[in-house]
Amino acid sequence: MRMIPPAVMPTKDILASESCPPQAMTLPRDPPGELEPLLEHGVGLHKVGRLDEAANVYSQILSKSPNHFDAMHLLGVIALQQGRLDTAISLIETALIENPQDAAALGNLGTSYLRNGNLERALQSFAMTLELQPDSLNALTNVGTALHHMHRHREEIPVLRKAHALDSHSYAIASLLGSCLIKCGESREASELFLCATGAEPDNPEGWTNLAIAMNACGRHTEAQEYAAKAVSLDPKSPAALCALGAAQFSQGLIAEAIENYRHGVAGPHPTAQMLLEFGNALLSGGLNEEAIEQFRRVVNLDEGSLQARWAKALASLKPIYASELDMSASRRLFATELTDVERWYVNSSAIEEPFRAVGLCQPFYLAYQPLNNRALLRQYGTLCTQWMNTLPGAIGVQGNGDHAGKVRIGFVTSHVHEHSVWNAITKGWIDHLDRDHFEVSVFHLGETSDSETERVRQSVDHFEDGPKDLGSWVKGIRERSLDVLLYPEIGMHALTLQLASLRLAPVQGASWGHPETSGLPTMDYYISAELLEPTNAENNYAEKLIRLPNLGVHVKPLAPTISKPNLRSLNIPRNEPLLLCPGAPFKYSPLHDDALVQIAKRMERKFLKPNSGGRLVLFKSRSVIMDQMLETRLRAAFDAGGVDFDRHVNIIPHLDRSRFYGLMRESALMLDTIGFSGFNTAIQAVECGLPLLAYEGEFMRGRLASAILRHLGLPELVATTEKEFVNKAVELAANPDERQRLSSLITERRDALFNDLEPIRALERTLTAAVLRAKSIAASRS
Repeated sequence: MRMIPPAVMPTKDILASESCPPQAMTLPRDPPGELEPLLEHGVGLHKVGRLDEAANVYSQILSKSPNHFDAMHLLGVIALQQGRLDTAISLIETALIENPQDAAALGNLGTSYLRNGNLERALQSFAMTLELQPDSLNALTNVGTALHHMHRHREEIPVLRKAHALDSHSYAIASLLGSCLIKCGESREASELFLCATGAEPDNPEGWTNLAIAMNACGRHTEAQEYAAKAVSLDPKSPAALCALGAAQFSQGLIAEAIENYRHGVAGPHPTAQMLLEFGNALLSGGLNEEAIEQFRRVVNLDEGSLQARWAKALASLKPIYASELDMSASRRLFATELTDVERWYVNSSAIEEPFRAVGLCQPFYLAYQPLNNRALLRQYGTLCTQWMNTLPGAIGVQGNGDHAGKVRIGFVTSHVHEHSVWNAITKGWIDHLDRDHFEVSVFHLGETSDSETERVRQSVDHFEDGPKDLGSWVKGIRERSLDVLLYPEIGMHALTLQLASLRLAPVQGASWGHPETSGLPTMDYYISAELLEPTNAENNYAEKLIRLPNLGVHVKPLAPTISKPNLRSLNIPRNEPLLLCPGAPFKYSPLHDDALVQIAKRMERKFLKPNSGGRLVLFKSRSVIMDQMLETRLRAAFDAGGVDFDRHVNIIPHLDRSRFYGLMRESALMLDTIGFSGFNTAIQAVECGLPLLAYEGEFMRGRLASAILRHLGLPELVATTEKEFVNKAVELAANPDERQRLSSLITERRDALFNDLEPIRALERTLTAAVLRAKSIAASRS
């Protein structure tokens, strides 16, 4: 299966007003007659900013009338304006002894407390003001601001909505409410408010920045990029605008461009922890792990309580491309150490804010590409994910009730209900062919991509939900279906998928091999695989109970695409040499097996005695220029060490669309499976094209996807079980067109056995029904 690395979940924040302004000054209602002119003079100086002179006047009044409310209050306001917060609090509190229900003084006292960091006392003062003036715009805004700083966003929303209704043109209120809403996952409403803010102050880059962030959260990444670019045009040095532009580009897969804008954004003075965290995430996606780790360290230096940064730093131990086997081994040891360190730190820390937000920020995606048993590491990782997700408000509660009669209620949670490798290989066949007389099917589509397949499924299942939605809404929506079974075709490729999978949302829950590795999550009861995919004793590889469905375990159909012949000259591929396609993404190629490619090239050079006929290994570029360069550098070093001319035997070409990829397969001699991490969809495509495929049968399921297909077709001669055998067979087949033609004919003759297999579906139905009955029996015995 061609795997795409997960997008690291972009973190989001909105700039908002940091404090409330002092309340407007008014003349006293009934001042003592002889002090009235003096007070008016002081207020006049105060209004024009002559604060020290105004303070002298107020002090003169207090020398004559020590309990004078207005002089004491306004002297406190000057202290507030000058940043002498303790003095301001003392003066205003003293004034309030004389007039405890003065709204302006209460508001200024609240502002003093807010700026001094005493949020509880600030809220108390603002709340008293609001009781006195329930429809006061200032009072509503101040209460909302205090709640915002206290992170009590759900309480903040109704207060600021009322303020916005009173003044829908206020930039400050729209921005503050929008910030609150996006923190609560209400990105659509937030984007509407930020549109209002940009309308109120169209030349303010902060408004366009906030709008870009909200649009990005809504999945409207192109518009987000447009608005962020507008913010940058207004202030080319704005760190927030540059980072918002980076976030929008990141969401569109423009990793290099995103990194560049983040780099400029955090180069300014005092970058926020949020900016550094996002920059680190972008670097991580680009394969720049060491630089990413440095950013995460900077975040921890700014915010010692940042679980997100510590977690991201731990996961950054796992690289996409390793320079050597020693490098890979060191990475595994470091990851194990980092997991333990984070776990200990978390246990010994108090008041970690919303730990659930760390889950899915980064994922150990690249661990699966190491041909080793990862169960222990992933079990430790999965236990932490589950523990932290249980801090989500409402995380522990109602599960599927299991009491309804009739059909088994099954739900599928996936980010890929569209044309995608996971959908084509696994999920599509299961959803399409489950017996609807016995199963009620719900689909929860977490991803942003939709196509004709999405719409077809929407119409064909009993219940279909898609987003964008915040995490809490997804949890609520899934629980409301009272499911018996919840299946995750892939865990490890999408942040929201992992977050939901780390919760117990149904009595029976299972994962499958969309990302072919154990989830490590204690919330997953079963891992659904297949007889042909798994080696003996495969149970030792999983934290879940392993289910082996018959054959390949799935129901797949031919893709039957339109085929177009690629221009080999434009790809710099020779026409007179056998082409050996190596279709794996860069991170699939382990340094443990570089020598296999070197030996194939060297042996072909000896086998083909004619000049310029030694055969070509054809590799493919990915979305990451950085990863492509890392792999090429390592392979060149391996070829040099083996005494083989890399450029003579290797072509690295751009990614091809499906039509041209099929066309290239028609022009090729052989496809070489990736040793250690096999490709299911590429193997199916080769079979559909009649192209001989040489598979390496690995130790783990993820290394046996192609070999399982070939054994199912009765073609063991195309399966190698050692690296030496793999090299020998590749060279012999490259040099023997008659044998390749014979194998191609057999593949064409037998390939229908791969398609439209209903036996795994029926077995899946039996397995799930039995699992539901067991769960009900256990629940009944406990009640």
